[in-house]
Amino acid sequence: MAAYGGLFFSRSLTNLPKMTFSDVEVIVGRESVIKRSRLDRGYKLFHEKFIFNYEVSNVVELNLAVRARCYRSLKKNEEPHSLQMTIHTVDAANLSGYGCSCAAGRGMCNHVVALLYQTAHYSTMGIASVPLPLASTSMPQAWHKPRTQGIVPEAIDQLVIKKPKQSGSSGVKSTLYMPYKGQYPVAALRTLHTGLLEETPEPLVCQALSGLASLAFVDSQFGPVPFGSPLSYQCPPVSPAQEICHHPDAPQFPDLPLTGYRLPLCLSFVPMLHQSFHLDCLAVNGLSATLEQETRGQSRCPLWSMARESRLTASRFHEVLHARGEESMQRLAIRILKGTRQTAAMRRGLELEPEVLRSYGEVAHVNVYASGFVVHPDAPHLGASPDGRVVDPTEFPPFGLVEVKCPNVLTIFEATHIKAVGGKPQLKRGHKYWTQVQGQLAVTGLRWCDFVTDTAGDLTVERIWRDDPFITAMKEQLDLFYFNVFMDQYFKKQ
Repeated sequence: MAAYGGLFFSRSLTNLPKMTFSDVEVIVGRESVIKRSRLDRGYKLFHEKFIFNYEVSNVVELNLAVRARCYRSLKKNEEPHSLQMTIHTVDAANLSGYGCSCAAGRGMCNHVVALLYQTAHYSTMGIASVPLPLASTSMPQAWHKPRTQGIVPEAIDQLVIKKPKQSGSSGVKSTLYMPYKGQYPVAALRTLHTGLLEETPEPLVCQALSGLASLAFVDSQFGPVPFGSPLSYQCPPVSPAQEICHHPDAPQFPDLPLTGYRLPLCLSFVPMLHQSFHLDCLAVNGLSATLEQETRGQSRCPLWSMARESRLTASRFHEVLHARGEESMQRLAIRILKGTRQTAAMRRGLELEPEVLRSYGEVAHVNVYASGFVVHPDAPHLGASPDGRVVDPTEFPPFGLVEVKCPNVLTIFEATHIKAVGGKPQLKRGHKYWTQVQGQLAVTGLRWCDFVTDTAGDLTVERIWRDDPFITAMKEQLDLFYFNVFMDQYFKKQ
């Protein structure tokens, strides 16, 4: 969210008036001489998603402002255009003003028309805030669309190769695709081979076609291909999300957070206008399960990083609970917003985690599935990313979580988060990992989590159950910190 000239801009669409595509045609017909051309080109920009960074202001004297950015349709390597328009909240077809940074921006340009179509689209959908971008696997091909913002991890066949010069901004991107969707080899080739054998002299192509029936096939990203084909090793099959299954007949894991589980938000104050807008932007009503499913790649998923930016995550809950004094809390909020630099220990944990989860699944004889970023609709300012979802048919309830830690020590009792109780290792109840596990259970609504510690000499598993009194007290402190300290620092950063 950002404030400008007394206006507070956010991704919230709560104040957006009712606008239809018919209203867009009325506005363009009134403001532009070349109506049809403007409508066609503006709709094309809207349809191909040239509009981004869409924000709406608060209402001032029955008017609100809408602003966004628009990629250039020709000079795509230059700075995108900045758009803004003022809409009457009662009569959406009445624009108080509009403008664009392009050469034709003083009039009704194509970019402003695209912004009108985008506004009508959001208004028709009736959603509360600008939706988060979908993962690439949930969207159609996008070769005809402008470049994305920033640099994100990509598959090898999706990399953009550039010349090693600072001014270089163009490149060659892989356009590899499978044009033929049928079975290979094609039956028509066999028929062709039979017909060519009757020719005299025999065509040389018959020698290549004669081995089709005996070809061995292997799987690839594009389906079965002949053994030895470059596609078999350059484009291997896409491996699904990590799953460890020891109980094929186990019940299906429910959506997270659990349906019907409530995590009430108790505010001890009346939020200001810009704070209310911010909460509307965080809302995930009806999308929490989809967000968890789309972010199961965790640190390898751009959406996972984006969803965490403005929220308190379970790994930080312990720091919030132990922050004392106003100055200490302010420093903590700044540190959280700045982000955590990946250390050697964190990289080691990420590298070992898949193998540790596999060993845990075998030792505990449970099913282990990947987990994404979980946000509860009742507390959209909090989030958690468990290391996995677990199904144990011998337990009640059978659904739980798993959290993995890989300290670089020889034995379990050398780990700083472990204490010996009756000769058995146990997670310290005052440790930050205990708070992290309880935070994950609080957000997801599940009852237990297996805490796995992997050392050089052993692998230990402790089943930690939900502590409701602790969660209630923790939730109250997290709410106070977020709304009284963290939110103010977040606004300063914008």
